[in-house]
Amino acid sequence: MQIRPAHIDDADIISHLVHSVVSYFTIHPDGRGAEQFFDTITPLAMAQRLQSTQFQYWVALNTEQQIIGAIGIRDNTHLYHLFIAPEQHRKGYAKQLWLHAKQAALARGNPGEFTVNSSLYAEKMYRGFGFVPTAEKQEMHGLAFIPMRLLEV
Repeated sequence: MQIRPAHIDDADIISHLVHSVVSYFTIHPDGRGAEQFFDTITPLAMAQRLQSTQFQYWVALNTEQQIIGAIGIRDNTHLYHLFIAPEQHRKGYAKQLWLHAKQAALARGNPGEFTVNSSLYAEKMYRGFGFVPTAEKQEMHGLAFIPMRLLEV
């Protein structure tokens, strides 16, 4: 797997990638109630985020140079997005993307403070990365998540 910075031309593919995994974090498998979230992952919304200085995104590429994962960090502290194509789950790609993004954030001055709103599906993975819950499960805008912070760098 290769990791490179995401650019605006990746917006459509990243949007499609996120849509391919929405059933992992929406309260209802059909996405009912999550319309506000869906508005944030359109190709246009993704393109705007990719151009924003508030966000840093990277993509993971397979040997055919196809995007199989993406990660985004907001404000150099919040793990905003981490998505891997369903057929690529449990191969260590999420961890590689996380380690890459974490190192980049630390190099840009992050003192080791990271947060994430983990889907229920990904909680175990984030615990493996060193994150711990900071609150009970939350439900908002059709999504279920657990607020977490990184215990130690």
